[in-house]
Amino acid sequence: MKKTIAMVFLIFLMNSALAQGANITLTKKGYGENPREVYFTLHNTGDTIITDVEISVDGKEFKTIRGKSSPAKGFEFLLYLEPGEHLVEVRAPEGAYDSETVMVSSVENKEYNPQGQVISFTKTNTFKAVAAFVVISVVVVWLLVKRPRLDLSS
Repeated sequence: MKKTIAMVFLIFLMNSALAQGANITLTKKGYGENPREVYFTLHNTGDTIITDVEISVDGKEFKTIRGKSSPAKGFEFLLYLEPGEHLVEVRAPEGAYDSETVMVSSVENKEYNPQGQVISFTKTNTFKAVAAFVVISVVVVWLLVKRPRLDLSS
């Protein structure tokens, strides 16, 4: 009986060790100024390091991104695609795979927001006005507290 329990426990441990593996998630982030520019993010959602990710478009090898991606890390990349619907696939030698279908338009993107150019709240006029109001209020309160008081005891 003890041998049976030990064997079952050993098999369970082996299966749980094998269940941990390489997983990646491919996500379309958006389009660039030109409608052919498509930005993607690739995240390592598994428990192992991913290396040399191969990118395929419509079943044909497109390019290989050399490097390593640790678990819970990721990177973004840009593809130039022809107008139409495309299947973008990513594979890693460790066995990880994901795909995303993307539609590329031939119409020029009028509302272009360059990737990576995020407007910070601290650089807006609203933030500057609020900061100026707070500074002026603190100075006024400090002056009111520190002003000399009249001595009425005489």
